[in-house]
Amino acid sequence: MQANSIIRLPNNNRYFDKHHKLNLKSMTIRILAIISLSMFLMASSCKEDEPTPEIPIKDRIEQYNNVEKDSIEVYMKTHYYVLDAQYNVTIDTIDPAGSHMSIWDDPNLQILQVTDPNEDNLVYDLYYIPFRIGDSKQIHKMDKVLMAYKGWLLNNEVFDERIDNLPVWTEISKVIKAWQEVIPNFKDGTYIDNGDGTFTFSGYGAGMLITPSGLGYYQFTQNKIPAYSPLVFSFKTFVNDDDIDNDHVKNIDEDIDQDGNVFNDDTDQDKIYNIYDSDDDGDGISTKDEDANGDGDPTNDDSDGDGTPDYLDADTH
Repeated sequence: MQANSIIRLPNNNRYFDKHHKLNLKSMTIRILAIISLSMFLMASSCKEDEPTPEIPIKDRIEQYNNVEKDSIEVYMKTHYYVLDAQYNVTIDTIDPAGSHMSIWDDPNLQILQVTDPNEDNLVYDLYYIPFRIGDSKQIHKMDKVLMAYKGWLLNNEVFDERIDNLPVWTEISKVIKAWQEVIPNFKDGTYIDNGDGTFTFSGYGAGMLITPSGLGYYQFTQNKIPAYSPLVFSFKTFVNDDDIDNDHVKNIDEDIDQDGNVFNDDTDQDKIYNIYDSDDDGDGISTKDEDANGDGDPTNDDSDGDGTPDYLDADTH
């Protein structure tokens, strides 16, 4: 299936974020970041904020093994999906007299074994189907991705949706665990600015995932999402921003201690994590300008040979 999505975005400066860029062939250009509305709606779908906990808190192993595991499998065996030309997903119940193939029987169905972040003795089956991997940049957990998505409960009720012409920038490291595990299996695509307020996206990734609540919100409620709800998402990965602070150091390389967490790396101790800091060592020289050999990569320049790259070394300019 080869299809493009034409997205109309407001051509207004207040919607543009100078730090969100993407490559189209040899040019670096900027793309829309929808800020206030997208942040509000994202809080009701996949972003981890501070929701109010439900009481009592159920045992995570019992909740998954005795309740959710079977309910997810039944859902997948009794439902099918249909894609349109833009990879928009419709999910419906299988008619016993019909000939639809169930989600469970889809030959492209993938299963990830994911350990519960709060219970080492619990391993979940996290399901996803790649409709299209994507043709361009590989997505990493540290990246920020311009996405459209739709979310369902197992009763087929839609709890949130971001349609193609209202995509949202999503920091993968800040969303629910299920997204953190699945989205990095995809790539982004390319786009063309049509010059009339629309952008044509092509070659983007698209898929769907089905997750137990333990990789979602578990005991927390989120607007239309009740506590202990398995979730179903379809999604599209239009554009990947792999350098959020535009300092020529990729997000994945801002994890200086390589512990998988970019939110404990702050070289100059200015309370701005390196992933958001355009001057990582606080020496007054932008990280991207501490590129002594001029190859566009500050991470391989160590002028004084002390083992610390110039951009992390306040003594080297």
